[in-house]
Amino acid sequence: MKIVLIHGFKASSHSNFFPWLTDELKKQGHEVVCPDMPGAEDPDSEEWVKFLLEEVGPIDDETIVLGHSLGGATALRFLEAAEVYSTPKACILVSTPWMIKSEQFRGFFLSELDFEVLMWKASKFAVVHSKDDPTIPFNHATKYADLLHAQLVEADGCGHFLGEKYPIILSTIQDCIKEPVIYSPGEGIADEYEGVE
Repeated sequence: MKIVLIHGFKASSHSNFFPWLTDELKKQGHEVVCPDMPGAEDPDSEEWVKFLLEEVGPIDDETIVLGHSLGGATALRFLEAAEVYSTPKACILVSTPWMIKSEQFRGFFLSELDFEVLMWKASKFAVVHSKDDPTIPFNHATKYADLLHAQLVEADGCGHFLGEKYPIILSTIQDCIKEPVIYSPGEGIADEYEGVE
């Protein structure tokens, strides 16, 4: 399984839980892509998505995309823009804001996401959020869960997930890997070219 990890504002692949999570996933034999996003101190949505498209390449049913905080908002825009060969396994949002009105982050939320398109871009969505998050209120998570028909994983005592180790994130990834695909858009559509020689 290829697992793409996207950090947030003022972070890096060496911040917060990313080093621990990367190590744990690699121990389990997964390929981990956890790039340092450009300009993390002053992020630009279009630049981040373009960077990921180049860094990650095409994604398929052996891909899971996870984003933390602003990285979660980026994960959705990346999925929306990505070339998909087959429906990715899952998209996991951790402490992801629904909307930030600050001018600095305007580009990440200026245009509305096309949730009809996004529903075709992952077999499963999961939203991990702590009830005591002081940065992004819990109702942001419920908004995403409703619109994405996502599994809502409620944590308590994790704040904005800025610590070094969170087993609840690893177990959410593991559950997505083990869970059989229930929703695979387009799978039952007949191939109109089948039988054509």
